[in-house]
Amino acid sequence: MLGIALAFAAFLVSSDTQAPFTTQAQLHRTVARIAPEVSGNVLTVSVRNGQHVKAGDPLLTLDSSRYQLAVEQAEADLAQANQNHQAREQELNVAKATLIQKQQAAGNAKLKLDRNTKLAAQGLITQEALDDSLNAATVADAAVTAANAEIARLQVQLSDKSGDAAVELAQAKLAQARLDLARTRLVAPVDGTVTNLQLQSGSYLNSGSPALFLVSDAQSWISADFNEKGIAHLGNGTPVWVAFDALPGQLFEGQIANREQAVYDASSANGELASVSNDNRWIREQQKIRTRIEVPGLEPALISGARASIMVQRPDSLWGTIGHLWMGTIAQLRYLY
Repeated sequence: MLGIALAFAAFLVSSDTQAPFTTQAQLHRTVARIAPEVSGNVLTVSVRNGQHVKAGDPLLTLDSSRYQLAVEQAEADLAQANQNHQAREQELNVAKATLIQKQQAAGNAKLKLDRNTKLAAQGLITQEALDDSLNAATVADAAVTAANAEIARLQVQLSDKSGDAAVELAQAKLAQARLDLARTRLVAPVDGTVTNLQLQSGSYLNSGSPALFLVSDAQSWISADFNEKGIAHLGNGTPVWVAFDALPGQLFEGQIANREQAVYDASSANGELASVSNDNRWIREQQKIRTRIEVPGLEPALISGARASIMVQRPDSLWGTIGHLWMGTIAQLRYLY
């Protein structure tokens, strides 16, 4: 018994540097948090807890009455903006006609001023009459300038229909109202299984509040923490053996997809003073390295959070045989504990 214990201890100690092994591994699946982007009362819940859905399947529907009213109001505002736009087009036409009249009047006033200037030089009219002609010509020129300014102002507003700020604003409000109306109907973004469903008709949901969770079927991985002594065997693409607690007797093959290059250091957080901790232990606890492991063809029944034991494969040495036997033993022992 002593020999067996010593051999087992030697195996565990040396495996960290030859074929790293860990029981600190957990399965993760992508979990989509389904939350409405608008607020309202729940009218219908189209799924049940644990139901598998496809992308695009309806999940729930909110009361859309006030959002429908918002769409109708936005449509009315857009119609009013278009009418105002057309009215400004008519104003532009009137301004152009007024400019022609003002130009004609200014031309007549200039001709009259020229005639009166010649008559005044001959002494045929009074100075007062000449002054009146000069004032009339000046006023007529000012009226032409004002008419041109009015036309320029309207042309800026009506360079094209999309350039009318009021019309653009009304169109944006209508688009937002229609978007809010569409958001009262929630659909599944991905294929997955509904979980943590606690809704019923009549419940009130705030915008951004999670309504349910959808566990995706597409993405899954295992987070495994190894002792840092085995870092030489934790490279990307390294094959591993995987034994899940939930599937006794079964051994899976996977590979290390990548490993984290940093761990959180609570004693030296950014923007804070270093916190020094004293430890009087003779042997300190080993640092762990987080790795991400991918296992193709995982059993769909495995839940996110399922525990696993993992060992790096070493097919190029005796550790390959030892590791396979050890992981096979671990898988069989899961029947007992």
